[in-house]
Amino acid sequence: MDRLRGPIAKVLVLFLTPMSPALALDTPNERVTLAGLTRIHVVVDETSAEASREGLTRSSLQADVESRLRRGGLRVLTAAEALTSVGRPTLELRVTLIPAGEVRRLYVYSVDLALRQHIRLTRDRTVESYAITWSDTHQVGVVEATQLSVVQDAVRAKVEQFISAWQTVNRERY
Repeated sequence: MDRLRGPIAKVLVLFLTPMSPALALDTPNERVTLAGLTRIHVVVDETSAEASREGLTRSSLQADVESRLRRGGLRVLTAAEALTSVGRPTLELRVTLIPAGEVRRLYVYSVDLALRQHIRLTRDRTVESYAITWSDTHQVGVVEATQLSVVQDAVRAKVEQFISAWQTVNRERY
């Protein structure tokens, strides 16, 4: 039982620490925030040493996400372009990989994808902020080191969900 406490605690930490305390989700109310979006900046959080050692590097994830977005019809912005773009739309990916097994090479993983945009309150137009306007559900699992393609597949599925949501809202526009 003691051997399970560590991995179970790690899973609970991942479940309880999403990207933001108040996440938007992929619902019609959030999808409308994708209307008219043609350009997007991508930020991939730095991966853990374990993830990098196993081949899940920030640069490989970044390249894969950007490639999928381009194929989906979005123009990917550089960091400099993003600073001057209207709404500063930024798609953020966080992949967490934590060792969970001592005997077998098991990892607890978490994948989060969210779009942040510059917003303005309707009740007070002088109040502006940067908030999550779209996200997909927080995905957590346990995987053996030999099957980390499961984590890459989870990332790809989340990016494809974003592209599908964007295309659905913008189908008539573009």
